[in-house]
Amino acid sequence: MSFPVLEVFLFVLFSPFLWLNFHLLSVAILKNMLDLKLLSELEKVVAEIDAHERIALKKKPVKIRPKDTKCPKCKKPWKLTPNGYLCLKCLTVPKRYYLDLSWQGKRCPIFVDRQGVTLSSWEQAKRVAAIVETEILEHRFDPSKWRKVDRKRFVFKNLVYQYLDERKKVMTPAGFQAKQSWFKKIVSFFGSEDVRDIRGYHVQDFVNSLLDDGLSANSVKKVLVELRAFLNWCAKQELIEKVPPMPEIKTSQKARRYLSPEQQLRILECIPDEHKPIFEFGMLTGLRPGELRAIMWDAVDLDNGFVYIKRAFSLDKLVEFPKEKKPKIIPLVGRLREIIEEQARNRKGLFVFSYQHRKRSIPYPQKRLWKIFKDALQKSGLPEDVTLYETFRHSFVMQRLKQGFSYEQVGAAVGHSSPTTTRLYARLQTEQVQDVFEAAVVEFSRKKKTADNRE
Repeated sequence: MSFPVLEVFLFVLFSPFLWLNFHLLSVAILKNMLDLKLLSELEKVVAEIDAHERIALKKKPVKIRPKDTKCPKCKKPWKLTPNGYLCLKCLTVPKRYYLDLSWQGKRCPIFVDRQGVTLSSWEQAKRVAAIVETEILEHRFDPSKWRKVDRKRFVFKNLVYQYLDERKKVMTPAGFQAKQSWFKKIVSFFGSEDVRDIRGYHVQDFVNSLLDDGLSANSVKKVLVELRAFLNWCAKQELIEKVPPMPEIKTSQKARRYLSPEQQLRILECIPDEHKPIFEFGMLTGLRPGELRAIMWDAVDLDNGFVYIKRAFSLDKLVEFPKEKKPKIIPLVGRLREIIEEQARNRKGLFVFSYQHRKRSIPYPQKRLWKIFKDALQKSGLPEDVTLYETFRHSFVMQRLKQGFSYEQVGAAVGHSSPTTTRLYARLQTEQVQDVFEAAVVEFSRKKKTADNRE
């Protein structure tokens, strides 16, 4: 085959592939031209938007900016679009943003929201910017609320821990334990909030949540007392400007339960003889169990006829003052003197009422005293939910009021007055309340004698 014929043959043979390649090449060139055209048009639109946005941003007090100024892939600057910053080549967006603003002549960048969360999206940054702009317009903008380091200082739970640390130093173990239990409910609701942002409606929401959880009105009122005390502390520390209003909780006054002298004697008869002195002394004086357990011989003055109540056990820790934070006087009259003299004759340690534990004399442990009482209560046939506090203090107060003594007299007897620690005032207070204790002794002795005669 001659050369021209071969050339024609090859051209005919491969021409479909050449046309196909030419077609594909043409399509690719056309597409690239279209992409370049579209890209050029997009850049023009973005440039126009960018110009308008820049003008608008100049008027705004808060500007949103990307933390990284360039795309991490192509290292080109971000372009501002209606939906935020964008790299037109890589179609990537910034991962971190911040708000750029000036406050009182100083630059004040904001990198987090009110919860301390980093601004990681354009939408989040816009929301925060809107809040900041509103605060600036309403003249209530505080930069420290938006700085992560400063904000930690005002986080509710952080301040609660600081407050409880201070209170622990001056409170009894039992009182602090109760306070801690209430604050568990408070912190679970307000935990991560900024204490400066708490308003009255937040407190109302908190109260509603407690009631919805089945907490009684009386318990809710106690929780609010603790919350108010904490917020007052915050105000004194100048952490908040004022304490938000607290909702009023209506509670029903629960009647004090008490025992009659006959019921007290039924319990006393079921108590082992070696433990009767502390229980009988408690019934005749209305002292709290913790005060009874803490009476030491240095507080007993048999010559002048009184016992000086200046200590108490809180749980099993001895503290120097009873609950009222002031001492009180118990005059030793009638059976009260007999009990103390009997204990003096059998004195075994520093405490007037001591418990034998492994051949050692120790003050009555709280759990042991309650165990002795509960066993006797069960044997007596009285309701098993009667408490030692009701058996001693409530019963003493109510029995004396029923005998006709005034609230002032009974209040002085149980330590609701303001005594001093001097011996002179001790004598005066003894004279003031002596009739109350004599009546208690006479009434109790009469009932006991009647019960003994029946046997």
